[in-house]
Amino acid sequence: MLKLVALLMGVCLCQPPQSVVRLSVAEAAAEVDRLFERSWHSAGVRPAALSADEEFVRRLYLDLAGRIPAVSEVRQFLGDVRADKRSVLVESLLDSPAFVRHFTILWRNALIPEAFSDPANRQLVPGFEAWLWSQFSSGVPYDRMVRDLLTVRLDTAADGGAALRAASSPAAFYVIRQQRPENLAAGTSRSFLGVRLDCAQCHDHPFDRWKQGQFWSLAAFYSGLSPLDDEVQMRTSAVERRDSRRISIPDRDQTVEAAFLEGELPDWSTNRSAREVLADWVTSGRNPWFSRMAANRVWALFMGQGIVHPVDDFSENNPASHPEVLQLLADQLVAHDFDLKFLVRTITATRVYQLSSRQTDDSQSDPLHFARASVRGLTPEQLFDSLAEATGYYQPYRTENPFVISAETPRATFLELFRDEGDSPLQKETTILQALAMMNGEFVDAATSLENSQTLSGIVDFPLMTDEERLETLFLAALSRRPSASERAAMLQYVQQSEAAGAALADVFWALLNSSEFMLNH
Repeated sequence: MLKLVALLMGVCLCQPPQSVVRLSVAEAAAEVDRLFERSWHSAGVRPAALSADEEFVRRLYLDLAGRIPAVSEVRQFLGDVRADKRSVLVESLLDSPAFVRHFTILWRNALIPEAFSDPANRQLVPGFEAWLWSQFSSGVPYDRMVRDLLTVRLDTAADGGAALRAASSPAAFYVIRQQRPENLAAGTSRSFLGVRLDCAQCHDHPFDRWKQGQFWSLAAFYSGLSPLDDEVQMRTSAVERRDSRRISIPDRDQTVEAAFLEGELPDWSTNRSAREVLADWVTSGRNPWFSRMAANRVWALFMGQGIVHPVDDFSENNPASHPEVLQLLADQLVAHDFDLKFLVRTITATRVYQLSSRQTDDSQSDPLHFARASVRGLTPEQLFDSLAEATGYYQPYRTENPFVISAETPRATFLELFRDEGDSPLQKETTILQALAMMNGEFVDAATSLENSQTLSGIVDFPLMTDEERLETLFLAALSRRPSASERAAMLQYVQQSEAAGAALADVFWALLNSSEFMLNH
């Protein structure tokens, strides 16, 4: 029965892949929309209207550049009369360093989520981020990127551990997991296959079909590594046994051989190491776990949650909400040689992505329908960089590595306070300390003062601006939109009746930056 279910789910690798027609971005986006329209119709769902340009430009900058747009960028987009200006903006942002930096942060969070849980792990983050930066900036295909991570050299006997501390290396994936086979098996299955196999480490999975033997068969691919128990060992020599492919199950008189997720045995006839054999299987275009997981993760980054949600929980008890859409995106990812930018272009071109977040019908309330844009909490990096953009704060970076930032900088302090270990951007909650930091914290207080805010001082000191134009500019800087008629009237009255117009404008700016509209992606 289980084998039949696996075949129906398309997860058996013993069948040759069906030929997939390679679609263009426009064709793939249209097919995604067609599938959703059919789903909405059958469920009696009325989708939201398309987002206005002001809503779209802010959302796109947050999703692709990791920050809100500058006032000049908003004005330029709103003034563009070209019919294809949305896709043109997507291309412009995909070619920007901001996209590389933002995706580096997102994939760091996805691949080493434990990075900030321990002070010893944090020193490994800059090297991992620098490696991700090089991958994204060079346009390395996703399958090759993952293969390089899974096969990174960890035999440190010749260099005294330098490989583990390299300025640009994915070795943090291993060191944070202490190079333990069981930790790496769990991390690999979750990160790249979307399977929570770790529940089968000590016993058969109680709610899924995975067995303890399957967990340890996957862990056997890492049995040649020397576990790291402390920071000292990270600096000592370690020799990897490349031909190791067996492992003993703890507390059981049983040894298992390395085998792939569904029990398929590897071909050991070549001179490849166990990790190389595993990497070839994981990143294969014939491995539907890999392509579906990648497509699901990218979809979740842009839509707030995956078609399979949580993104790393593919199981018979957690089916995809729109399996045909997921299969389409996975197939096209393979057809386009694992180009993640193709998925970004496709998703952002869909009507589904471009829907407004404003709910206009009760049928849009269930996020599984994707019938309106989900309101998402910003990451700490998005929030700080958006504050910096809105207020005109200059962020100094080290030129040799933009990710190595002193712990005493306003950015580092802010990120530490706002760091969120939660899984879903749809369920972010602001703590009391975070709310206080936004309302009267040192950074926000300075950034919204006439003496320190480049934006405020520029607006107040510009002699040719009317108060109405100053208000509009503040709205564009903070919320990427012009004020409504009621907002304009109320705030204009407040400014003009104040004894000091500059101080009143600073109050308005502070209120906008502390609004939920500023702190959410919508």
